[in-house]
Amino acid sequence: MKISYMASLNENFKKLGKNIAKYRKEAGLTQVRFAIKLEITREHLSHIEVGIKRPSVELLFSIAENLNIPPYKLMEF
Repeated sequence: MKISYMASLNENFKKLGKNIAKYRKEAGLTQVRFAIKLEITREHLSHIEVGIKRPSVELLFSIAENLNIPPYKLMEF
């Protein structure tokens, strides 16, 4: 069975969100504290972490910078 391009893309954003949550937790940050650092709402961060929303490239780099990791680490899946 073929997986459509959009389904595959959605799965990748879910994996990205899981990686963001993993590194955030490893850094000892709650969603609230991390969202404040990123200047976004906790709800927005939550939606990114579960794959409902997609971060902009600018936000993705800000996430990596605030977690002190290279951006590619967020996309290792």
